[in-house]
Amino acid sequence: MPISRRHLIGGAAAGLGTPAFHIPPVMAQSRTINLAGASFDMREPILREFQRRTRVTPRPWVNPSTQARVDRLRVAQVDCATLDAPFSLFAWEEKLIQPIDTTRLRNWDKLHPLLREGRASPTSPLGLGANPGRTMYIDEGRTRTTYAPMFFQMDSIGYNSAFVDAPDNELSWGELFNPKYRGRVALFGIDWLGMLDAALGMKALGLLPPETNPTGLTDKEVDIVVAFLIEKKREGHFRALWRAYGELVNLMAAQEVVIADAWWPVVVEVAGKGIPVRYAVAKEGYRAWCVGQAISHNCRDVDLAYEWLNFWMDGFAGARQSEIGYYSTVDTFRPYLDPALIESVYDGKGRDGGSLGDRTSKVYVWNTRPKNLEYYTEKWNEFLAA
Repeated sequence: MPISRRHLIGGAAAGLGTPAFHIPPVMAQSRTINLAGASFDMREPILREFQRRTRVTPRPWVNPSTQARVDRLRVAQVDCATLDAPFSLFAWEEKLIQPIDTTRLRNWDKLHPLLREGRASPTSPLGLGANPGRTMYIDEGRTRTTYAPMFFQMDSIGYNSAFVDAPDNELSWGELFNPKYRGRVALFGIDWLGMLDAALGMKALGLLPPETNPTGLTDKEVDIVVAFLIEKKREGHFRALWRAYGELVNLMAAQEVVIADAWWPVVVEVAGKGIPVRYAVAKEGYRAWCVGQAISHNCRDVDLAYEWLNFWMDGFAGARQSEIGYYSTVDTFRPYLDPALIESVYDGKGRDGGSLGDRTSKVYVWNTRPKNLEYYTEKWNEFLAA
């Protein structure tokens, strides 16, 4: 079934652009909260509503790199930061964030079981890597966490159905390296994530040992992946190593790229331009991730930080994120979201991959910060320079 975007409010591109949040001079003297976030969550409708409800002025610092936001915690005063499970664990180990007391979060009991327990149902796979339900808790009672999950998604492969044959809308991660698409492939251009997707494809093709964990490659496995990527690059396999939402939208809309490890909102945006792109069901399973809010070690007002976290879990922000194709981690969004969007985004009507339940039952791996990240980066730079 083709993708429909008729109910997406404002379009995904508008939702993911750099926020133009202006602080009026009068408000500049009011209470403030310093945030380190990304363009996909420091969005004007969300910031404006928080300010309206609390009369607190958000001051967002925006960077697409999660590692950059972690580094921001080292060098600047930050109250709350947008992190995901693996980077919040790293920030906790580095003493850059403080524990979150979940008893102070009003809707914690409504957290989706995929995030709270680590799996959508007792029979669903846990997935390899930094599963939030298994990594965010820092006490045996499971009442303190490194971060509070706010929205999540399961990523796979975006493809142009005029050029890529996908029976029943299913594709293996290995299709990213099919020579049939040489010169029209895009791979995510950030070291650890690009190499994770490459490892998923290589393992599917039998180019890595069956016991390989794509989320945590050894140095030797990193060498194998990078050597393969350099070979494919010299063959002219890649049209681009994409790093920004708009970059991939433009490449797929121009049909210069026909297959990529893509974000769901990218595919929706391109489909809205009349290009026959779809979002595949990943044969081996999805690559899942979950983004949330952490409280900085140097937070000025912890009570205010909890106001920010509770605002995110009260439903309004989750609904706004659902409008651009993400899932709210708590089931409080419904009063704030168009019923037609609930049918599409959550119930799967007209959406590739089906319902939220269908997708959460097929998690293969979780985004994971490798322990040997420096080696990843070193070898990735060799790939870029080749």
